[in-house]
Parts: sequence; structure tokens; C-alpha cells
Amino acid sequence: MKAEEGLYGRDRAAGTRVRGSVPLWVALLASLVLGASRTAGANGAFPDSLGILLPADRPGEIFLATNFGLIWSQDEGKTWSWSCEQTVASLANLYQVGPPPVDRIFAISSSGLIYSNDKSCNWSIAGGTLANAPVTDAFADPTDPTRVLAIGSANSTDGSGGSIYASTDGGVTFGPPLFTAPAGNLLTGVELARSDPKIVYATMVETPGTHPRLLRSADGGQTWDAPLDVEAQLGPNTPRIIAVDPSDPRKIFLRVSKALGEILAVSSDGGTSFQTPVKVAFELTAFARLASGTILVAGTDSDPKGNQIAAGYRSTDGGSTFRPWPVPRLRALAERNGELYGAADDLKDQFALGVSTDEGRTFTPLMTYDKVTSVMGCVQAVCAESCRTEASQGLWSASVCSTSNDGTDNVAENGCACGAAGRADLSGLAFVAVVAWRRRKRGAPRPTQRPAAQRMPGRT
Repeated sequence: MKAEEGLYGRDRAAGTRVRGSVPLWVALLASLVLGASRTAGANGAFPDSLGILLPADRPGEIFLATNFGLIWSQDEGKTWSWSCEQTVASLANLYQVGPPPVDRIFAISSSGLIYSNDKSCNWSIAGGTLANAPVTDAFADPTDPTRVLAIGSANSTDGSGGSIYASTDGGVTFGPPLFTAPAGNLLTGVELARSDPKIVYATMVETPGTHPRLLRSADGGQTWDAPLDVEAQLGPNTPRIIAVDPSDPRKIFLRVSKALGEILAVSSDGGTSFQTPVKVAFELTAFARLASGTILVAGTDSDPKGNQIAAGYRSTDGGSTFRPWPVPRLRALAERNGELYGAADDLKDQFALGVSTDEGRTFTPLMTYDKVTSVMGCVQAVCAESCRTEASQGLWSASVCSTSNDGTDNVAENGCACGAAGRADLSGLAFVAVVAWRRRKRGAPRPTQRPAAQRMPGRT
């Protein structure tokens, strides 16, 4: 599963980087969000968490992905440093971390698919067929650090609904498309099975209207079965992949977005049939399948008066049934070595990151944003202005901006080229539209609109 990005996790869609007409697939993604959301740039956004990254072979390291950069601890949460959103990582979302020994960090930004080998000191943009191309989803193989799948468009003016691409060098370059959406179709998500990496699933929507389809490949994407029409079970709604069960390649979890509310859909037979055991009035926000087999889902529901409330659900039978699970306002979930981490609302829940040793029955606060005490040394110069802005708004002490005591090198692997790996093309306006729902103006009410192309966080 993807690194533990909030379900929107998911969320993350990138727009075109070429001048001229907006491709159909980007326009459709944008249209899913623009209805009720209000646009807001990175400046002036509510500080909010997006996901949790836990490198499997580095038990002391924790990354909290936010809409203002990455917050990092190398000592199990005792101290925290910050790395700002650099130019290449503008509006970054759908963060994930690849497997050892590389532990490469990936994200989707207005520049396309980006990656970092040095804890976000430097970011590079994926090349090959996806160079300078809009990307809407990506999945790093949790069993192979060289393999990455992505949905994008190498020709963003062709009017297509995107293609599935594969990389065999860890996302540095991508080859020719493995699958291209037929005319009038839009690809929304892709993921492979941990227990059998040759099995790949993808979700797609046929238009006009909204007709959900599920795609499956048994040979790593070289050939694909005929698309499964799942509208009879999921309704005329938009599906996206949350996860493939790590021990059962036929069990898949989908996030299904309706006009009002969202549904968790579960299949135990590779998509032939689905159950829909969880429904919320607004959006699903977090997902985790724990090592014990327990499945946790969080979201925002409504009370009898229609007000948004936090909602959680727990399953101990593989997702067939769920019981209510009292939770804070969770944005993401991730488990490592028996510890469950949860990203919550820093203001309303009084913690941005908490940890649980009883599978989420209780959370112990681990960090609030004001616990950041330094800027990562390798980005101190490039992040100086952003740091002062955050400090002036009370996010943390002004002393953070002049402190670098986190143990990172001031000269990064490329000679402190921090933030200079490529300049974002400002023509990616469709991307801004798609992710604007995440950028909430300070003082403004939070929109209830779902993200355009996200998957639930909590990939394990």
C-alpha cells in the first residue's frame, strides 16, 4: 500500500504543464472538485497534515507530510525538524516512501512525479516518457525499490484519459505506456499486490456520465483483462484504489465517491463482487490494514443536525463487517512494529501526530506543529522566508528559523542544490484546481468537497 497518505490519500492530482488546451483527463479531474471548493494557494493555507511516512528499516525515523512541507524526526519523535515545500515540490501531495534500502520518498506535485533520495533536501522530477508530464497517481512497489507505477499523460494535448506507465529504475525514468484509457474513459488509480507483484489493479471511469470500471493484469501490466463493469454494485460513482490486501492479492479496497458522501467497497474475489460495509456523509480520510489483520477506516460523517463529525470504523473479519471506532479527526494512519501512528487536527485534537500501542483504542500525543525546533540543515537557506512566514502566524517559535540542529548535512548530495532541481511550470492551472480543496484559507470555513484524485492514506 502507498505510504500512509491521507485518503486522498489519497487526493493528489497534477495538472498539465504545457501551454495550450487542457487535456480531457485533467479537466475531468478538476471538475470533480471545482463545484463547491474555493481555490487557495499554498500561501495562507490552513496548516494541515496529509500523510505519515515510516521507513521500514529506520525505526527512529518518522515523516509527517503536511501542506507546508515535511516534518521529520530521527529519534522516535523526541525532536522534530522541518523541510519546506520547495519549488519543484509545489502543492506536493500523495507522499509515499519506497522500500529499503533506498527508502526513496515520492510525491506528486505541479511538476509531475517527484522523488528525493535525501529526506527532501533535494527533489528530482521523473523522466523518460513522463518527463514534464502531468501525473495523477503513482505507486511504489513495496517489495522492489526499482519498480514504480504511475498514471499520467506523456502527451497532455491528446485529449486522452491518461495511461499507466512503469519505471524499473525507482521512478527516475518511465517507459512506454502499459495501458492507455480508451476514448471517453478516465483512469483514477493504480496499485499492485504485495503478495504477488505481477497482479496489477486499476480503476477507471467511463464518460459521459459516471460509469465505474475495474482493470486487472496478471503479468505486471503487459496485458489486461477486459474491464469489469462494477456499476451495478458501486453505482454511477467514481472509484479509486485504497489498497490491495498485503497477504491476499484478490482482496481489494476501493474508495467510492458519490455526489454526496463516500463508500468503502471491499472485494474478496478480485473485483467480481463487492460489499460496501462503510458509508459516510462526507469523505473517507484514513485507512490502515494492521499486521494483526484488523482494518481501520476513518472519515467525516454528519450528526443529526448535518454537522461534520469525526467517524471511525474497525473490522476484525477482513472487512466483511465494521463496528464504530471512536477517533479524533484523523487525516492518515500508518503502522510500524506494532505501533499505530495517526495524524490528527493539530488545533482541534491538540495533536498533529499521535501513537497507539493498542490498535487505535487510545492515542498518545507525539507532536504538535509548535514542537518543531529546527529547519533541516540542507534546506535552511531555501526555507528561510517560508519559515519566518510560518513563525509570524504563530505556527512555531521564530527561533526555529535560525536553528539547524537536526543532523542533516548543510551541503546536500548535489551540492546544496536545494530546491533547484527544476522550476515548476506555472501553467499547471488545472493542478491547482484539483488540489485547491486541500489549501484552506486561514479563517475560512473548511470545504466539504472531496479531493479529485486521491486514495485513502494508510498504505502498509
